[in-house]
Amino acid sequence: MPGTISFTTIASLHRVSLDMAKTHATKDYLATEGKELVYTFNLNWRMFDPTNGALPGPPPLPRNAKKRRRDDREDQTERVAQTRDRLARATPSLPEAELDTARDVLTNLVNELRGPANEVVVQSFAILARKLSPSDTAPRVVISLRLNAGVAVSVALLKRCLGPCWADGAITIESSVSSVSDADMPLSAEAEASRAFGNAPLLLVTSVPRK
Repeated sequence: MPGTISFTTIASLHRVSLDMAKTHATKDYLATEGKELVYTFNLNWRMFDPTNGALPGPPPLPRNAKKRRRDDREDQTERVAQTRDRLARATPSLPEAELDTARDVLTNLVNELRGPANEVVVQSFAILARKLSPSDTAPRVVISLRLNAGVAVSVALLKRCLGPCWADGAITIESSVSSVSDADMPLSAEAEASRAFGNAPLLLVTSVPRK
């Protein structure tokens, strides 16, 4: 794919996947492969148990892994809430309802968005105030995320996590998109090392719809 792809284009590709699902089992993903943005469309992702036709589920997590996951979810939820409150204090003109939507959507993303083998996808995140177009008379509430390089992201899961913010946004392997750049979303030391070896992370930017 091009280095930057809009949600509109992703939605069009996803609709093709859904149409194919009427006759074939399908699943589609976005990922980076080296320095390229790749869209993968898989026609054979379902593996049925021949004894009963049921889909095999993932192996159960050990009890200590479940506890870590629960603790991680609580920590991430608190971090998102703090991010929302900092922006509310910094830009008091932003509508509370839009800030709450950003908090809820971002909470879903950091806690639910996972790779096919339950890999962590979200590396870092921010809630920002930005004017995204010359027609904007006031800053918009913007959600941005860094997604780890090389981890496939289910388009259906991404769409579900984004909810109302799926309507308008973009994903890129470039250093900036939609007025959001590396200055707003600095890479971690691990991500910098990964990029140095030619593995591009994804930058996702979307806005909260206005009523």
